[in-house]
Amino acid sequence: MQEDNFLMRELLDNLPIPATVKDIKNDCNYLFWNKKSQELYGVSQDDLIGKNASALSPEVYAAFRQTDDEAIRSGRSDTTQRLVLSDGCEHVLSMHKQLLYYKGEPRWLISAAMDITELQKTKEKAEEANKLKSAFLANISHEIRTPLNAIVGFSSIMAQTEGIAEKEEYNHLIHNNNMLLLKLVDDILDISKIEAGHIDLYPTWFCLSDLVAESAANCRAKGEGKLEVRVDKPEQDYLVELDAQRVKQILDNFLSNSLKNTQSGCIDIAYDVTEKGIKISVTDTGCGIPQDKQSVIFERFEKVNSFMQGVGLGLPICKSIAESMGGTIGLTSEVGAGSTFWVSLPCCTAPAPKLVYESRQSTTSIPNPVSSPSNP
Repeated sequence: MQEDNFLMRELLDNLPIPATVKDIKNDCNYLFWNKKSQELYGVSQDDLIGKNASALSPEVYAAFRQTDDEAIRSGRSDTTQRLVLSDGCEHVLSMHKQLLYYKGEPRWLISAAMDITELQKTKEKAEEANKLKSAFLANISHEIRTPLNAIVGFSSIMAQTEGIAEKEEYNHLIHNNNMLLLKLVDDILDISKIEAGHIDLYPTWFCLSDLVAESAANCRAKGEGKLEVRVDKPEQDYLVELDAQRVKQILDNFLSNSLKNTQSGCIDIAYDVTEKGIKISVTDTGCGIPQDKQSVIFERFEKVNSFMQGVGLGLPICKSIAESMGGTIGLTSEVGAGSTFWVSLPCCTAPAPKLVYESRQSTTSIPNPVSSPSNP
């Protein structure tokens, strides 16, 4: 008999999951509390044997008491519990309790638990991914159809129009919708690469002032004179070693966002050289972003205004690009006062040669970003 008891105790104690035995005739005091229970709940056998679950935290005690009563009443209990345990973290436990009888009377309550926290996280991530896919399909079908309808419709009307002024207007509308469609396709391709873990970066030396000036000029053209676009930069121009196309993509997305949300006033573009790299910001006098939206604005398919054009991919793409370059991205905003979007990127910097600056000032067109050797 002693050998059998020893064997049963050793089997229970070495189970790979938390297991306990309670005496229901004695206030559900613990008769057995195995090693895995000690690890999970952070309470030793010596501190719990002969006591009930009130020796644990109030939250755990209340949850255990409820499932104990259910198991005693119905003979068993199968539940999923979310409990904050001794490590201070929330755990998701799949718990089974079974009532045992002795000579026809209920006598003991055995319990086994599995920590399924990571499994639950994986499940929730999969569910969230499915929701995102559904949201993507719902958004993308509408956003593609809108510019396509405009292109097809105005192209048909323009073919039947003789007036030059009307044709120019229709041509302008077709061009704008072409650009919307092109940006949408670019965003879809970018987000697909990001999903696959591929963000290609090709760092080269270029003049940041030139890149900012080019983006500012494009922004002025899109604003059609309705907004003032200003640039605030250091007196000394700087060469930086980054992927110029990706930096411009972030800046252009910031500016596009400001154009959508700013009806009057101005848009300010600024950049500074820091100890570790550069910081670029875009400030507008637009409608601003509510506090509850600021924490999710960089999430996919999130839009401040659901009636605004776009699928909500631009800012999430900017965040992914910035993080792939080792940088950070953020915003400050006040409803009715405007917003500031900024990005900080670590990189090598060097003062731009004065000769480059003077030659750039003498030309009437804005050149492509200046490239220089790896040792400027």
